[in-house]
Amino acid sequence: MRLVSAAFILCTSSFAQAGDERGIIAQNEGVLIDGKTFQLSLGKPKSDPSSLLKEFGARELGPGALIFRIDDKLYIVDAPLITYRGGSHSADDKTIYGVEQAQTNRILVDYVPPKNPEHQHLYEMLKKERAFETLQEIFSPFRLPIPLTLRAVGCDKVNAWYAREESRPTVTVCYEYLDHILQGKPTMTTESGLSPADAVLGQFFYVVAHEVGHAMFDILDVPVFGRQEDAADQFAAYIMLMFGPDRARKLIGGAAYSYQKYVMNAKDKPDVTLPLTAFSSTHGQPEERFYNLLCAAYGANPTEFAFLVEKEYLPKTRAQTCGYEFAVLARAFHRAIAPSIDRELAQKVLDMAWMTGSSAVH
Repeated sequence: MRLVSAAFILCTSSFAQAGDERGIIAQNEGVLIDGKTFQLSLGKPKSDPSSLLKEFGARELGPGALIFRIDDKLYIVDAPLITYRGGSHSADDKTIYGVEQAQTNRILVDYVPPKNPEHQHLYEMLKKERAFETLQEIFSPFRLPIPLTLRAVGCDKVNAWYAREESRPTVTVCYEYLDHILQGKPTMTTESGLSPADAVLGQFFYVVAHEVGHAMFDILDVPVFGRQEDAADQFAAYIMLMFGPDRARKLIGGAAYSYQKYVMNAKDKPDVTLPLTAFSSTHGQPEERFYNLLCAAYGANPTEFAFLVEKEYLPKTRAQTCGYEFAVLARAFHRAIAPSIDRELAQKVLDMAWMTGSSAVH
């Protein structure tokens, strides 16, 4: 507490009383709470306030925060905040921010016209196929306190990511990424029965679901042990596996196809040589992500995905633990994510037909 207070030049000896015009924190100001005296002080940092973000490990709060005292200790709640309009304290007039305000159907869609003329057909195809609108409906059962935008945009690189753009949660998929998927699709149905349409749809769904996983961890304040990239992969795999054996097989197969080139010669060339720096990435290696996807599928349904082991796509040594691995994943999802899902609406999503045709493979 004393270390933090040294970073501020205090403007007042105590924080403004209720009703005072100074009861609002102005731009670049902060509130200091002395953990021993419980005195509130309003102050400004001595230097650029943005430097404090890294120096003190500051993080962005949710829609509100509640700090309260019990005996000689202070506690903070990061989201719920109740305010009253017009001074009224009636139940009808109060506005609840945070968990209580979370609601379904908070996915937004944004197709940004591409700057590169070569991507115009991708822009038009996505809009014609209502690709993001379908994903909007699929993720609509999630109860969110703030909207999440799914955005397609030109990036000058093959990429997709999640971030808060001007404080607005946004999943961004580059047209370059979509073009990469289309260029790399198989020319005919593969030996495993994967059609070109399935390969494209599976990869597209996987990359969006992966970034939506990042979004859910952030928006719902879900703690993650280990690498968040791995957790986002597992989130995406779990979502795909919820659509039933037939659709899950196509989605998982399509998602795994993007990694298949890294393992297709595993029998003839079992050794892999990589520069040491490759292991410093926040993402797992393609080979790892490939086997993790297959393991999740086999663990969820060993009967439907038995061919993965029979055709030696998934080593038997790994397959032995996949049931346990999926059970751990399912438990984490049900504990951390499921409470924020509307079950009735989710069932409607699982029942709807959205994979028929897969015409977006032009």
